[in-house]
Amino acid sequence: MTSVMTTPSGEMNLSVGSSATVELTFAADPAGVLVSGNVSDYSARLSSSMMPTTEIGSDDLSGNLEFVIGPMGDTEVKSMPRVTGPPMLFRFNPYDLFPRFPGHRLEPGDTWVDTVTASADQISLGALPATAENTTVYTYTRVGDTVVAGRTLQKIQVSALGRSQHSREVAGGTVSQDMTNTLEGFALWDAGRGLVAVLELVRTVDGSTSMQGRSMPIAMAGPLSLRLVAAAAPSRPPDE
Repeated sequence: MTSVMTTPSGEMNLSVGSSATVELTFAADPAGVLVSGNVSDYSARLSSSMMPTTEIGSDDLSGNLEFVIGPMGDTEVKSMPRVTGPPMLFRFNPYDLFPRFPGHRLEPGDTWVDTVTASADQISLGALPATAENTTVYTYTRVGDTVVAGRTLQKIQVSALGRSQHSREVAGGTVSQDMTNTLEGFALWDAGRGLVAVLELVRTVDGSTSMQGRSMPIAMAGPLSLRLVAAAAPSRPPDE
């Protein structure tokens, strides 16, 4: 993702990219389904026109991903991996993998809308405490079916409009952000596995960052790609 922030010293260009492999396991939970994720092959890079380039890897990440999906699709994130070094976030949105469907059969051309509200009293941004609130309205349209590697997948067009607000304490002061987000793209839903097999989205963000009484405009844009890699079935033991 690339971003441009207008500061008193001029425009600051930022480029942020990351990739990771997340191995998910599922278990029954009193509140629904417990999903645990082990993150590996993580890498992230932050470059700026005003700061040195920062690169981090799996050794800079600690903790596992854990969230619970309720019967109606509501999700509670129990834990999220933390970046132990630079002030960067590991980002994972459960609704990318588990969008909420209406309770009836969908035909090509059908559209439905879902509003997702997320909040956190405290998130980890390196060693800095922060709060966050986010409301996103998703619009889904079932386009039709497609076949990938012999599996029939449902193609779903995705668009979203959201607003996010973040704040954190830095050096005795408060840094806050107020952002408007848009998403456009598509998902390929594997009904047999109950998971998104492919997700391709483009995200744009416009808003401002406020600190020390100054408000600085910021604009960002970049892609989000996700691929489901199915685990191999266990081999049968040899006949005795």
